[in-house]
Amino acid sequence: MSMNQEEIVGEIVRYLHQTNPLAAERGELPLDESLYEIGVLDSFGVVETVDFIERHWSIRILDAEITVEKFGSLNKMARLVREKIDAK
Repeated sequence: MSMNQEEIVGEIVRYLHQTNPLAAERGELPLDESLYEIGVLDSFGVVETVDFIERHWSIRILDAEITVEKFGSLNKMARLVREKIDAK
């Protein structure tokens, strides 16, 4: 299943809108801002999002990869997913 960056972001946003009331209420989510820092995700929400990504794309996100640099925005999440898919 080959997906581009935009499609991956779209899947993550759909998940967040369906499962996270703050994301749903906000509507459009920024692509390059930390969802944690702007209050859309709390620490539990980050864990749930990682779990969704791992299950949805059959990849493994290491604890060391859950950083602002690698996981700090929707675009960064999608880039990491893309790298993991490409490495399969």
